[in-house]
Amino acid sequence: MTRFLLQTLLSFLLLVGMSVSGAPEADQHEMCSEWADRGECESNPGYMLINCATSCAAVSSQQETIADSFYDLSANDIHGNLIPFSQFSGKVVVMTNVASYCGYTESHYRGLVLLWEAVKHQPVEILAFPCNQFGQQEPKSPPEILQFATNKGVEFRMMDKIQVNGPQTHPVYQYVKHRTGVKAITWNFATYFVVGPDGSSVDAYSGVEPMALQPIIEALLSEDETGEEF
Repeated sequence: MTRFLLQTLLSFLLLVGMSVSGAPEADQHEMCSEWADRGECESNPGYMLINCATSCAAVSSQQETIADSFYDLSANDIHGNLIPFSQFSGKVVVMTNVASYCGYTESHYRGLVLLWEAVKHQPVEILAFPCNQFGQQEPKSPPEILQFATNKGVEFRMMDKIQVNGPQTHPVYQYVKHRTGVKAITWNFATYFVVGPDGSSVDAYSGVEPMALQPIIEALLSEDETGEEF
């Protein structure tokens, strides 16, 4: 109900803005996009719908197009091949956003390599999404990113560079953020998403090292085998 009222009010305000200038009112603050990502359009509509109408409209549009299922999603890998997520059915999927020039790069790539070594013979996928939104710490081209990751010992799946916040948020991140209630990704390697083998459970883990996810992965695999709830 709250979201319906918000969208109705937003539509009215955008209509008013368009009636004067022919286009929606521009955001009045450089932080509008970030605030909208964090849910301020709903929690502080009095300010946001007047001063950040464009960003609120973008977020509202994203919410209307979120996929129904994890397996309805798809994304390009780092080679440009489209990967349908339906092929991950029956697998635990771990995903995070990565960067080559971050203070966390060494420790988290090392941890991800160790995690992959521990789980690669089980039905598990690790998806690493390069992202340049945080301090411009992933400026490389996809071939350069792949070479960098390979030099770190990466054998898990590297994905194409995407955006994880803002109006250009990739549909994969729209979905996992929506499912877990994560308003915004705060930095490179900051949040790991873990999807269960049936695609119905999606959990977010922030501020953790990759190897801390191994018992979570093992528990999800065990649950899938026994049918017991984790």
